Amino acid sequence: FNPEAAVPCESIYMFSAIDESEEAAELNSLAVDDVDELLPHPAGKSGGPCASAFLQTLWQDEYTYSWAQTLEAMHEKLQELGLDTVLPQLSTSRAVPVDDEICIVSPENDEEDEEGGVKRALLVGVNYTGQENALSSCHDDVRNMKQFLMQFYGVERKNMMILMDDGNHHEPNKHLILTGLKRVCEISKPGDSIFVQFSGHGGQTPDQAKVLIPGDFKHSGLITDRELYTEFLSQVPPGVHVVVMIDCCHSGTVMDLPYVCGPGEEEVHHNEGFGAVAGAVANTKGGKKNKSKAGKGKKQEKEKDKEKKGKANKKAAVADAPAKKSNKKGKKKKQEVAEEVEEEDGGEAGEEEHVEVERPEPKKKKGLLGVFSRKKK
Repeated sequence: FNPEAAVPCESIYMFSAIDESEEAAELNSLAVDDVDELLPHPAGKSGGPCASAFLQTLWQDEYTYSWAQTLEAMHEKLQELGLDTVLPQLSTSRAVPVDDEICIVSPENDEEDEEGGVKRALLVGVNYTGQENALSSCHDDVRNMKQFLMQFYGVERKNMMILMDDGNHHEPNKHLILTGLKRVCEISKPGDSIFVQFSGHGGQTPDQAKVLIPGDFKHSGLITDRELYTEFLSQVPPGVHVVVMIDCCHSGTVMDLPYVCGPGEEEVHHNEGFGAVAGAVANTKGGKKNKSKAGKGKKQEKEKDKEKKGKANKKAAVADAPAKKSNKKGKKKKQEVAEEVEEEDGGEAGEEEHVEVERPEPKKKKGLLGVFSRKKK
């Protein structure tokens, strides 16, 4: 299993946060049965703090940071909020040097480059309005991120898809979130930039799957790490620059990449958790391919048997040909005898003693039931 081959795009960067407290560990164990009725408790927070720390670092500080310096500054902001156990982390699709300057859009796609690629953004904020354990700041996080992207990086509003449960935007349901991720991959080309933000609840199922919780989770279920890998991470075209902000209370690793780096670390290292998701998907696809090959093998065997039967029938037909010719000669002889009798007896006696010619029975036509009863190929 090659982790880099599993993610074709060489330029994906994801910010998220890991809460290492015992309380978070308990909250992070989310039962699927429970989430159908009740959202996980936000542990006294109005929402995920990661986006807020990110914006304070890059917007308010007005300082040029590297990737590693951004993590350090975010960690300091979180500590100022009293969140000492919350650690921001950076996941990447390649082993990039983290002391490089942070790039929210492609280096070849800054706001001064009119011929650069298209900059797109999918921003999702879910407050779960009216539900127990609802959040309150996710809409503000999205609005602030929208302004940040437009003001500093020239992302146009027409190239943004914003999903919020505020009554003024499209709902942040599972279908639209996954469709948005899939669609942005389909239309992006080398040189384009993608920014993705999810602010809301996240969690972990009993079988260790990391999940995002969409607004319609009671009806459509959860968005799993496997779905995010299959629909998005593995589908981003090479040459596209992607930055992702996953801001969940209890799920910082839902969109894992092959490499990871934490605050204070000078380089990225292999992410052991990534292989569990991508490897499982690869094995599933391999199983389907094997089944497909087995099905093709059976089909080929049936075609060979059919071909053999056809050849056997053809040989039998050739062998029966002399007998059929003999029957035709016999029929012709009988007809000649009948004609001679007619001539000798003047016709009347011939009619009484007429020898009838054997005629084959007409073939029955196939009706519609014969067509409809055929097995589908």
